Amino acid sequence: MDRRGFLAGAGLVAAGGVAGSGAAMAASAGATAEGPTARTAVPPGPGAYAATVVFRAAPPTRLLALTIDDGPTRAWTPRLLAILRRHDARATFFRVGERAQAAADLVRQTADAGHEQGNHTWAHDDLTQHDEAFDRGTLERTHELLADLTGQAPALCRPPWGRIDSVGLAVCAGLRYRVALWSQHVTGSNPRGDVDGILRLGSPGSIVLAHDGGPEPNPALMTQLDRMLAAMTDRGYRFVTVSELLAAQG
Repeated sequence: MDRRGFLAGAGLVAAGGVAGSGAAMAASAGATAEGPTARTAVPPGPGAYAATVVFRAAPPTRLLALTIDDGPTRAWTPRLLAILRRHDARATFFRVGERAQAAADLVRQTADAGHEQGNHTWAHDDLTQHDEAFDRGTLERTHELLADLTGQAPALCRPPWGRIDSVGLAVCAGLRYRVALWSQHVTGSNPRGDVDGILRLGSPGSIVLAHDGGPEPNPALMTQLDRMLAAMTDRGYRFVTVSELLAAQG
């Protein structure tokens, strides 16, 4: 079963608990030929565990969310902040912990501007390729750093490359995270075409992925994100954080 099939079969719900509990979970690798999504996690104890996975939302008004992965970086994060400020838009930045530690001032600046900080692991780690202890460690280390830098603990995780299985979902449940994926992606390789698609197909509740770190960002991406924000705002849309988007749908 592929990852999409696994999530659909699970109803996009895993079995959460108390943040930072550090409780061990039984995990088995399953048949190697089936790949990492064959692993299972069984959280201990009688308490309820739940980690919701969201690709898009269904708000009653014209709200959507822009999400920014892989930063912060000094080359691109300030440019994105200027674009967001120009359009009075808020975004959710999914932070790589080691990059946040190296550019702590940019994390604080972003949070002070009203943007949400989410957890993107410590070193852009593929959560499906490691055991429960590693997954918990990479997320908890980033969680603690972001909480210390901003005074507010993150409420969202985005797994790098969107890859997550029941082991990672159970860890996210323990941290009381929602897992935020996306419905549209503005890439660095085809930003104009991707934005054209969003202008045709974007709708209330869309969660748009872009990047301020890694190989994706470039001047063309920044130009097209600026165009997307301007065009959607002119149509009466408002860009909010992912948590605000989810809260709006009740």
